[in-house]
Amino acid sequence: MSGILNMAAAYVGRRWRFLVLLCLVAGGLQYAIDLSDRQGRADLPLGYAVRMTCEEDPESYLWSGGCDRLKDDIARTDKPSFLELYRAFVTAHHWHIPTRATSRRFADVPCQPGYKIKEALKGTRFILEPERFEGVCTPAHARAIQDELDERARALLTIERAGLTWPALMAGALANLTEPLVLFAAAAVLLALWLL
Repeated sequence: MSGILNMAAAYVGRRWRFLVLLCLVAGGLQYAIDLSDRQGRADLPLGYAVRMTCEEDPESYLWSGGCDRLKDDIARTDKPSFLELYRAFVTAHHWHIPTRATSRRFADVPCQPGYKIKEALKGTRFILEPERFEGVCTPAHARAIQDELDERARALLTIERAGLTWPALMAGALANLTEPLVLFAAAAVLLALWLL
């Protein structure tokens, strides 16, 4: 018995880096999959909410403006591909709106005199997310953020069409694993193990 324990201890002593890496990879994969499952379950009602917002209703004129841009996406019934699902999860969960690129592009643009974002959003579905337009004072800036919100809405519709399926679960997990911060942390861990 002691001989077996000694052999095991010697093996661990020689292969500890690999064993640590294996444990980290297994834990990371499990976390990414669990997170993807929670994200997908939360996305289903959000995708349905996009559809409901754009449905015909006696009072829909108060918030349905801009739904014409999502008409084709709402009408789709096909199952999305894995690549479509991956891009959808990236857009829905790893994309801040407004994006940094949009914020930088309009940071030094002078305001248009008399332009009021609250008035511009009236009657559109974007009025449901006024916090996204904080500080916006030109039509071009507002349109850029609206385009980004359209992309997120399309992503949610894509995830909703897939439902709680394995391809959606794996696509979401891959999106979580390829987050730049995760890749940076993985590179740091590999470097640390190599240096030790």
